[in-house]
Amino acid sequence: MSPPLAAASLLTVKNWVVVVTGGGTGIGLMYAQALAANGAKVYITGRRQEVLEKSSRIHGSSDKIGSAGGQIVPLVMDVTNKDSIKSAVKHIAETDGYLNVLVNNAGVWTTKPEAGPEDGPEKFGSSMFDQSIDLWQQAFLVNATSIYFVTAAFLPLLAKSISSPIGKMGSVINTTSNSGQLRMSESSQLAYNVSKAASVHMTRQLAFDLSHENIKIRVNGIAPGWFPSEMTTGGSNENNESTAQEDSAFQQEMRSIGARVPPGRMGKAEDLASGLLMLATNDYIWGMNLVIDGGILQSVAGNI
Repeated sequence: MSPPLAAASLLTVKNWVVVVTGGGTGIGLMYAQALAANGAKVYITGRRQEVLEKSSRIHGSSDKIGSAGGQIVPLVMDVTNKDSIKSAVKHIAETDGYLNVLVNNAGVWTTKPEAGPEDGPEKFGSSMFDQSIDLWQQAFLVNATSIYFVTAAFLPLLAKSISSPIGKMGSVINTTSNSGQLRMSESSQLAYNVSKAASVHMTRQLAFDLSHENIKIRVNGIAPGWFPSEMTTGGSNENNESTAQEDSAFQQEMRSIGARVPPGRMGKAEDLASGLLMLATNDYIWGMNLVIDGGILQSVAGNI
């Protein structure tokens, strides 16, 4: 047995039951890999059953997560559909009876104007106005609103975490984004950035409400920067993983927005994993939005 202050004791999630929404690819898959490699049973959810099953088969294998690893279990769930959410909750309730951690990770990039401020008021204004209202609503629905409804649906199972074999309070971890805290709009992609800002505030306010003595469920967020995903790189390979941008191209893009990124690269799975495990296991962290972005936010933060 490891000493109480050893990393193996502090950060263990062995035999925990976890749900990661949007867990089939990108950041969600990185989360699932980290949790399963440390012993958790991880349900990865999404709308694409074939993607979930492939990620479970490939990344849940013993050669990927180790002989002492847990499981990666595919579970179809659309975070924008109440019936789909209720069906997933029912399945986990019947199979496990409790949930230790819910990771609200599902996200979407929808739209931005074709023109920019440099094109002048008429062209930029027209391009802004021509954007689809439905795509704006979709950004908020997936990136912010779904956090509320998915958390609400899993609340009873999360409350049972304290009486589960794990004996710890239930925990919610939301994937927000450093984009929700920047002062610049990243080429006017306001639909995404503002919806992610809403997810940051959603995290704060859920953390307050769920800290009530009758509930005591922790809520925190992780605000990633640029990590390889279908959103940032445009696709995935045959293993449902995305390839990171070349360091030189990444550094040039960061310089163009005035950002300092001392590591000089996109994020890696291990950068997320250590932060995720800390938030999952530390019962004394409440309402934090942990920025993991290589330093981007420190140079272009939106605080006035």
